[in-house]
Amino acid sequence: MTSNRVAAGTGIRGSASNKLNLPRGIFVDVNLDLYVADCGNHRVQLFYPGEPNGITVAGNDASNSTIKLQYPTGIILDAEKYLFILDYGTHQIVILDLNGFRCLVGRYGFGTQSNQLANPFSFSFDRSGNMFVTDSGNHRIQKFQYLQESCDNSSTVKSVYSLALTSNSPTYFPDCSRSNSYYEAIQMNVTITSTYNLIISSEMKNTHGYIYTNGFNLFDWLENRLIYNEDYHNQSQFYLTAILEANTKYVFVMTTSSPNVTGNALIQVWGRGFIGFNRICKYL
Repeated sequence: MTSNRVAAGTGIRGSASNKLNLPRGIFVDVNLDLYVADCGNHRVQLFYPGEPNGITVAGNDASNSTIKLQYPTGIILDAEKYLFILDYGTHQIVILDLNGFRCLVGRYGFGTQSNQLANPFSFSFDRSGNMFVTDSGNHRIQKFQYLQESCDNSSTVKSVYSLALTSNSPTYFPDCSRSNSYYEAIQMNVTITSTYNLIISSEMKNTHGYIYTNGFNLFDWLENRLIYNEDYHNQSQFYLTAILEANTKYVFVMTTSSPNVTGNALIQVWGRGFIGFNRICKYL
């Protein structure tokens, strides 16, 4: 074996392209390209052989990334060039390819249910494509079965919808101690039954997103609720993943935890079918 040398980083913590900050997981592909989960910089860096400067392929400062990362700790590149990233801080696993975000795995928000994670730390695949995750906060190992359709780009359709919370938006009272918050209710028209992955990006902070089945009750926010998530880390972005059935009535609701907050938001959805969005002017 030849003498040791530094493959990436300078030995000094930093955020420049040639530096790393608390690197965790690594992956080396067949071309000897080195992928690094640069945990402290909230990004994934790619180092080509012999090149001291890395390229940010996901997370902070990535030129074409549609996601934000919070302490990524694991990374795997498969034979199809799908990039699997385990993100410790947001309790999720995301998948990217050259076309950007494609789907989420095991991402239903922080929790103890079988479809949730709590500070996952590492992951691995078996020969069948099943994913095993060290769900450290829940003191268990999670297994997610391989579903070809969930990451099949050939059948992926993207739907986009823009919304705004304004002073004319309807309001609700989160609890008796706080003033009213604006919200927007949008009907989702699903054409094909599939797993759908939503990214909600917003210029507002402390945003929340809900999907309801068979209607939304303004006076009982738990009734008919299918799934819920929020912008835990004030990253101006959060995710939702759910199996949505065709010909079923769904309502997406977005609001904020702070009163009288206004601003714009963008919903991006990936799945096997197109989703149409219709704004509900006032939902009572």
